[in-house]
Amino acid sequence: MLEDKHKRLLWLLAVACFSEGYDFALLTVALPQVRHTFHLSHAHADLWIALLYLGALPALAWGRRADRHGRRGVLLLSIVGYTLAAAVTAASPSVGFFVACQFVARCFIATQVAVAWTMAAEDLPAERRGLGFGVLALASALGTGFCSIIQATVLSPLDASWRWLYLLALPFLVVVVFLRRELPESGRYLALDRRTTSDQPVSVLFHRPFVRPLLVVCLAVLLCNLTTEAVVFSLDFMQTQRGLSSSTANLLLVAAGAAALPVLVLSGRLSDRIGRRGVCVAGLLVQAGGLLVFFIAARGAVALGFSLGLVYLGLFAAWTTGNGFAVEMFPTSLRAAASSAAAVAKLLGQSASFAIGAAVLTATHKPDSTITVLVAGPIAGALIIALLLPETSRRELTDVVPIPTTDGAERATVVP
Repeated sequence: MLEDKHKRLLWLLAVACFSEGYDFALLTVALPQVRHTFHLSHAHADLWIALLYLGALPALAWGRRADRHGRRGVLLLSIVGYTLAAAVTAASPSVGFFVACQFVARCFIATQVAVAWTMAAEDLPAERRGLGFGVLALASALGTGFCSIIQATVLSPLDASWRWLYLLALPFLVVVVFLRRELPESGRYLALDRRTTSDQPVSVLFHRPFVRPLLVVCLAVLLCNLTTEAVVFSLDFMQTQRGLSSSTANLLLVAAGAAALPVLVLSGRLSDRIGRRGVCVAGLLVQAGGLLVFFIAARGAVALGFSLGLVYLGLFAAWTTGNGFAVEMFPTSLRAAASSAAAVAKLLGQSASFAIGAAVLTATHKPDSTITVLVAGPIAGALIIALLLPETSRRELTDVVPIPTTDGAERATVVP
């Protein structure tokens, strides 16, 4: 059982993740209207969206700042950053301005995810980390669902502009005021001897013994996110290709996500028992199969909803367990930077997903051909996870880790 301090930490981090989930979902929910406002074809929208996802690149620097100056401050700053970026997006006069604002938002979103999961990993007991990851993923998914509910039940019936969705992110600034008062700094970070670790450059990650596991994690994360284009365009697809209304499509999305919500916590608990790798691999394969059915075979609301439910079932299982690898495989002095590197790889994979989608659509003009190409990503990622990544569940974060020195040699040191 979790102690009261652990439950409180999870509650506070979950509040932060709820706001992140809302902001992350804005693009998916608003995309059909955004395309109409700026007169974008599917392929042109793919290219613009590929650019905005590259906003994650500066997140590595913010992660390093969290390793040197503390997790709490960077987490709070990231929430302020993506909330304000969303609010400014509401005033976008052109697609270029829209993309620039969302470029900034993606940087702060990637930082928030990396730091929040790092704090959970550092302060939760080893045998309950998977459960903690599940709670954070659940909170983010609830934020995503809340965004769709607002669109389906309030804005769409009123025929209100998509700009209101972005403006409604502003109240989440209250979360920052609350967390600033209540959220403690990571206990493991406070216990770290920063006299011997704060001067380590981020380039340490790219030397032995860290470079190989970092590259494997980042490659797997990149490949697993190549289906992002399909997930983001699911609402647009139901409206433009299957003839559903905005309200019906959004409610189907909410229903499919809600049906899969228990998987977020259950997969985390299951991964604590049988391991992260097996659960993550199974989730990736289920997600790939669900996407193929959704875009190629499904017709009508029931079939679309069922196949979308499979997509979210697999996505949630893989998300909950896969995010743990980056924060569980590296020492405290480099953990937030490593987690941010994985977040950058995730956004690069998402950006590549839209670029590939645009190329395939331009060549074939067939969404089913696009999804057939994109699902190869998570299948390849599942193979890498199964064959090349170590099992991290129930492993304590305190290990004897060889740290590269400036002359290229290595020295063994205990890193908490």
